[in-house]
Amino acid sequence: MSQLELYQLENGYRYNSDTLFLYDFITDRIRGEILDVGCGCGILGLLVARDSSVILKGIDINPINVQISQYNASVNGITAEFITGDFSEFKSEIKFDFIISNPPFYHSNVIKSPNSHIAKSRYSNSLSLEQFLASCNRNLKPKGVLYFCYDAKQIRDILVLFDKFKLNLTKMKFVYPKINQNAKIVLIEAKKSSKSMCEILPPLVVFDGDEFSIETKEIFKKANTISKVYK
Repeated sequence: MSQLELYQLENGYRYNSDTLFLYDFITDRIRGEILDVGCGCGILGLLVARDSSVILKGIDINPINVQISQYNASVNGITAEFITGDFSEFKSEIKFDFIISNPPFYHSNVIKSPNSHIAKSRYSNSLSLEQFLASCNRNLKPKGVLYFCYDAKQIRDILVLFDKFKLNLTKMKFVYPKINQNAKIVLIEAKKSSKSMCEILPPLVVFDGDEFSIETKEIFKKANTISKVYK
C-alpha cells in the first residue's frame, strides 16, 4: 500500500496504535457509503479509503480536526468530505453502509488532560457510549455495519446497549499489551437488525517481551503511515 502522510497538531491529540489495530480489524470487503465518527486527523477513514473503493464522509466536534482531515485527504489524493458536528445530535439524510470509529472512552472521573483538544478526543463525556450507539443506529442503513474499538472493561455496557439499539455483535477481538496482562481494548463488529452469531477472533498481543510482536509489526507495515506536524 502507498504511504499515507498524516499531518497532526504538535501539541494536540495524536492518533495511537488503537486506530491502527481497528483499521486492521476492518475487513477488506468494506464498500459503499462510509462515515468515520470522531475522525481526528482523518486517519481511519483515509486508510480505509486508500485501500477500498468507498464514498468517505467524516465528522468531528473539533473544527480544527475537520480542517486537518480535509488537508490530509488532499495531500494523499483521496476524495472525502469532512464536517464539523456533534455526533450525538447528527442525523444524516443519507444513511451509511458502514460506520467506523475510535470514539472517546476514558471515564470522565479520570484526571483529564488540561489540553482541551486532547480532552475532547479522549473522554466519554464528549460522547457517551449510549449517545454513540444511539446515533450509529439512527444513521446506519438496514443491515448496516459498525466497526469500533472501546475499553475492554466496558464490554457488558456495550452488550446491554446493543440490545437497546437493535445492534448485534457479530465479531470481536481483544487486544492485550502483553501475554500475561489483562486486555485493554476490544475491537468490535456489529450489524444492525442482524441475527448472525458472533465470531471471536484470536487475540492480538501487542508486545513480545520488550519488542512489538510479529503481528503488531505486520499491522504497522500494512498501515504504512507517516506523521508530520500541521502548521
